[in-house]
Amino acid sequence: MHVQFRTPHQYVFIHENVKHLLLVWPKEAKKQLFVAEERNHTLDLLYPGETYEEMVLDQVEPVFFRQLETDDGLFPVVLGATFHHRGALMGMYYNRDHRGDSPYFFALEDGELADIPDEEYEAVALAFLEEFPEYIQGEHRSHD
Repeated sequence: MHVQFRTPHQYVFIHENVKHLLLVWPKEAKKQLFVAEERNHTLDLLYPGETYEEMVLDQVEPVFFRQLETDDGLFPVVLGATFHHRGALMGMYYNRDHRGDSPYFFALEDGELADIPDEEYEAVALAFLEEFPEYIQGEHRSHD
């Protein structure tokens, strides 16, 4: 069975080592958050309760949707995962329009994205790969 939601705004992300699904319903200006558990190639969606939903949204909403500017112009990115590296909270972002592109990493500080110094960027990317190898494998698998 293939389940499709009637919103084009569905985002899977990892926060505090828990996989979540965020549904955004633009007409109702409403967001719904589910905990997503994978079992035998099946994604079970569990409603975690209003308190948990509010807590996670309070933590990620300020940094979830952003615009990045590069030499190629401005483009939308979405938070794919949060993780800790050397005591700091990091965020992995992906291009909303081109999910197969390389991810972008930022330090998350007080609800803002902060650039990671060039000399630390590779170590942050490697820390992400070590913590979430399935995330990258899953991304590559969907494009093969």
